[in-house]
Amino acid sequence: MPWVNPFGEVLVEQNLQVSRQSDVPIYRQLVSQLSFMIESGELAPGRTLPSARLLADNLHINRNTVARAYADLGERGLVETRGRGGTVVTGAGHVPERERARAILAEATRACVELGVPAAEIQAMVASLAARAEEDRLKVSFVECNADRAKYFAGELAGHLGLPVKPLVLGEFDPVRERADLVLTTFFHLAEVRARWRGAEVVAIVAAPHVRTLVEIAAVPPDRTVGIWYSTEDQATAIRDSLTQSGLANIKVLHGLADDDLDGVDLVVIPSELPELKARLEGRVGVIEFGNVLDAASIRMVTEVVADLRAAKRARADADPLH
Repeated sequence: MPWVNPFGEVLVEQNLQVSRQSDVPIYRQLVSQLSFMIESGELAPGRTLPSARLLADNLHINRNTVARAYADLGERGLVETRGRGGTVVTGAGHVPERERARAILAEATRACVELGVPAAEIQAMVASLAARAEEDRLKVSFVECNADRAKYFAGELAGHLGLPVKPLVLGEFDPVRERADLVLTTFFHLAEVRARWRGAEVVAIVAAPHVRTLVEIAAVPPDRTVGIWYSTEDQATAIRDSLTQSGLANIKVLHGLADDDLDGVDLVVIPSELPELKARLEGRVGVIEFGNVLDAASIRMVTEVVADLRAAKRARADADPLH
């Protein structure tokens, strides 16, 4: 669940995570995550974002990085800078598009009034048509085995695809109730997601470790022991096995991070999307953050799938006389 303050507002800084190990620039990480929070409704129109200085201090990053991210969001029409009023959420979608939508509705409304349709009936018709259009909107989900990775990659994919991607945690949702046109996951979970989720297209993407992570681990002397700790033992085991197949033999899966668990361990590999773990381990053992990046070929493939699904939906809508 999102962190909220006593007024029920999402605490932006508590729901943002940045990784210096990622090949994705930090400002792009911020843009992807904030875009998702705005488009999903977590950050409602009118909400004031933290100042660039405050957010930069809380995330321990450069103020100019936050300013650049806010500027990017402004160009997309998602936020607006109002001087001393700060940076305010204006809603999802570019302003020109919203103005065009208003003009289209205004013209259609005038035509309906001229036909003698009462205002209340026009309002009901618009609400019904809008609900149908929302229903027809392409729904995309990303499934992972822990919330942090699900949210991080859903935000990244949303930025690349230009539409909201809903993060879901494996085993914590009902596939019957969760409607989706396209379900994305990693190859590690592909079989399980396909078995559980029927009626939607399930596509696997590659989330590969970036070169910097592999170089750091490969540089560890053979007489030192590397421990791997992840949110699930399956993930930790998969990473251990892949590194072992690469010729590294001094690796073991950790079942906890207590002093007894770390006995004889020189370095610990942790997921980069959980920076709080690094703080817990600082001064006790060396840490390597295992960062992942979305494979460029996977992004291109998913973009093509989304385009095909959109075209198919439009064709079905055009063929339905009641639509």
